[in-house]
Amino acid sequence: MGAHITAPTKCLCGHLDLFSFTSPGMGGRRQDRLYASSTICGECSAHVRELVAPQAKGFYQMSLPQLAGRPRSVSWAQSLRLAHIRTLGPIMAHLKCSTDPVAVAALAVFEMLFKITDAQYWIAGRDHAFGAGHWVVSEIEHLMRKRDLAMHENSRSAYCYWKRVNPAVIDQAKQDAAVLLSSSALAPGKTTTPQPAQAKPSEAGTSVFL
Repeated sequence: MGAHITAPTKCLCGHLDLFSFTSPGMGGRRQDRLYASSTICGECSAHVRELVAPQAKGFYQMSLPQLAGRPRSVSWAQSLRLAHIRTLGPIMAHLKCSTDPVAVAALAVFEMLFKITDAQYWIAGRDHAFGAGHWVVSEIEHLMRKRDLAMHENSRSAYCYWKRVNPAVIDQAKQDAAVLLSSSALAPGKTTTPQPAQAKPSEAGTSVFL
């Protein structure tokens, strides 16, 4: 078993954070380093989670596309999507009122989600918490990366869905989140002392902050 190494790593958001690298061998270390550098730091992750915390009230108006699939599947998927709208609508309304670039990016992520027309996507993800902070963090990380990495692929990701189906939807989300994507950092008031975090092995396939 290789020794654990803890070292500061520059994250996707431009901040330094401490990570524990645990994969054996030089190849494993490189994968760990790549994984850590392609995610946002702990403080920025916490900032995203705070912005998408559940909201008691709020209404967000949007045009929902017609779902596609077998009639019974579409009917079921519509009810599932409606349940998600009831949960996420107040959060989206809250984000809409904010000028924080991170809030703008989070709203772009949710809008990208609700453009999905595949009934099977909603059925397969019926128990998934799309409003959970870790999911939004992962989606924002997808938008921020200069190139896609297989280690971050996720079947419940709206980004990964549109990457396969129609990348133009991703382009629109990136355009909507342009202020954030062109900046060097997410969270204001970033401290200079990085906190330790665990770098997951490359085969995990999810964000280091999940």
